[in-house]
Amino acid sequence: MKPSKKQFLEAIAKIERFSPAPRVLSQAMRLLQNPDSDLDDITKLIRSDAALTGDILRGANSAFYSLGEKIPSLERAIQKIGFGECMRLLKLSVAHSMSQRDLGCYGIDGEAFWSESLFNGIFMETVARETQCADPDTAHTTGLLRYVGRLAINQCLVDFGIGLFPDGHTSLSEWETENVGFHQTEAAGHLLRAWRFPEDICTAIQWQEDPASAPAPEPLLDCLSFTLGVLPEGLGMEYASSRAGTEDVELQPCSFVDTHELDAEQVKGWLVETRERFVEINGKLYAGVKR
Repeated sequence: MKPSKKQFLEAIAKIERFSPAPRVLSQAMRLLQNPDSDLDDITKLIRSDAALTGDILRGANSAFYSLGEKIPSLERAIQKIGFGECMRLLKLSVAHSMSQRDLGCYGIDGEAFWSESLFNGIFMETVARETQCADPDTAHTTGLLRYVGRLAINQCLVDFGIGLFPDGHTSLSEWETENVGFHQTEAAGHLLRAWRFPEDICTAIQWQEDPASAPAPEPLLDCLSFTLGVLPEGLGMEYASSRAGTEDVELQPCSFVDTHELDAEQVKGWLVETRERFVEINGKLYAGVKR
């Protein structure tokens, strides 16, 4: 018998303990917003997770930065590439660590899951920067975590021993609702709040497919909802590395397009820029790195 929605939500509440990495990121973001915290507080927090610290050091020593010297410590990395870049590496490391496993119940392998998350993160950052609708760093984080609810639902299905797989004829959102009782967006809201991410990020991701039902208007939500129209679900490595920006863009009518007076060619340019940055990050920052 299929577990009830309540059982799934109870299982999701337990999943937030499967990795400490997202909680470290959320704590770092809260420290950044606290005027009483300083750089040492955030450095100490990051250093508390050896895996994340190691990944940041690996990134700082990668071809992406080409520093010409061996970076031996987190403190030296902050000196050489800057605190902002270390925070970016932290976000990427967390997103990359969450794609360590395939989403078997969805039929999505880890590489496609990571690629889609990375592409959405870069595109969201670009949109926020160009329209000034939201903080670009926050938008980047939101895009990276857009599909984190899939991770929770997949794990729940595995834990309950249920062999459900999309049939390829319906959207993943419809498949989730039919078989689980709710979208990955709702699962993401529960998971992100358990990890104590900022509420604007939780709200944007939870209501991305239905912004009109959100508790209150939120610029970050509008940005993500617009992104959903440009980058629908199911775009993996092939799209991100070769096709994005080469096809015609059809903008869906929405208030975000009207407010920022966007046109298809402008958005196509953002897709080209996103693709270039995606290829550079995957080619120089994560080349040869196993999930």
